[in-house]
Amino acid sequence: MEDRNLSEIFEVVGGRLRINFVLALRDGPLRPAQLSQKLDAPISNLYRIFNELKHAGLVESFEKDGLVYWKLTDFGIKWINANIEAITGSMEKNPSKIQHSRRHKILLSIPIFIIIFSAVRAIASSEPSWFVGGIILSTILYIIIEKVK
Repeated sequence: MEDRNLSEIFEVVGGRLRINFVLALRDGPLRPAQLSQKLDAPISNLYRIFNELKHAGLVESFEKDGLVYWKLTDFGIKWINANIEAITGSMEKNPSKIQHSRRHKILLSIPIFIIIFSAVRAIASSEPSWFVGGIILSTILYIIIEKVK
C-alpha cells in the first residue's frame, strides 16, 4: 500500500475543494452532511470526491450508531502530514482567489452605477419613480450577484 503512485495521489487531491476535504478530515471523522456544511459544498460533489480519494487509499468510511462517517486512512494521515506544507502553500499562493475578489468588486459596482444613474435621471426628469425603480433594480442585481459568487 505504501508503493502508490504519488503523481496519481496529487492529481486526486488537486483543487481547492479536494484539499479542504482532506484537511477537514484531518481534524477527525465527519458525517458527509457535516462535511458538506463545513465546506459549503453540495453533498453530491463530496461523494464523488470521496470515491476518488477512497480509490487512492486516502479516506475510508465507517458506520457508528447507524450513521456513516468519513475519515482519513492511516496512509492518508501519513501522506497529508508529509505534504502539508505543499498543500497549504498551494492554497495561499492561488491567484484565483484574488481574481475572484477583483471580479466580485467589479460586479458590485454595477448596482451602484444603476442607483447613481437612476438618481440623476430622477432629478433631471423630476420623477422620483426613476430613483425608486433604480433602487429596486439594484437590489435585485445585488442579490443575484451574491448568489452567483
